[in-house]
Amino acid sequence: MVDTKAVLIGALLAAGLTYGGLVGVELIVTDSEIDVPSVPLAGEATVEGTTYHLDRLGRPTVVGEVYNGHSYPVGNATVTVTYYRDGEVVGEAVGGVLGEPIAPGDAAPFDIHADTSEEVDDYNVSLTTERTTASDGEFSVDAAVADSSQNRISVSGTVRNEGRESRAAEIVVAFYDEEDNVIGVRTTRPNGDVSPGDSVPFTVTFRTVGDVPSLAQEFDDFDARAVAVDS
Repeated sequence: MVDTKAVLIGALLAAGLTYGGLVGVELIVTDSEIDVPSVPLAGEATVEGTTYHLDRLGRPTVVGEVYNGHSYPVGNATVTVTYYRDGEVVGEAVGGVLGEPIAPGDAAPFDIHADTSEEVDDYNVSLTTERTTASDGEFSVDAAVADSSQNRISVSGTVRNEGRESRAAEIVVAFYDEEDNVIGVRTTRPNGDVSPGDSVPFTVTFRTVGDVPSLAQEFDDFDARAVAVDS
């Protein structure tokens, strides 16, 4: 004969264990989602991946990129870098990004140098941008690392005019470390205008012989973009 009370107790225990197991699984999933990598904020233009070094002239230099989280292109980006020493302001430099306008979901790098001989131990970056229209020159870039050493990275490729008018092009190459921080920026302009449907070659060299240690040793990846400019 089956003991009804025993059956009820067993059912209650089973339900409790099942509920406890579900709660345990939920906690594990929640914990696994705590360390989610940060991403640029949607709906804003933000400064990302900045690093600091001294250039060949010994000037404090900050490089990074401006990410466009808006749903429209932005331009007239103004990057202001304030340099500090022991908590005191020792210099300020203002510049723009290389390769505007910045399309939605895209980024453009900057390279800001300060004309100061003061030693720097910290910096702060602020940004303003304006809504603008998309570029009327459409270029595509195909590029790869052609040569690398402890002091130099060379990127070679071609830029193709996908538009309907002949335009001059500026190629902007940003160099990144393993953490996707910008460690340097270089630009070049092919001679003359690029006709619709034509491709022209280019080479950009990131040379850091004067840096100790060489920034080229931190290189992990690059991004090349091209924008239309006035001839």
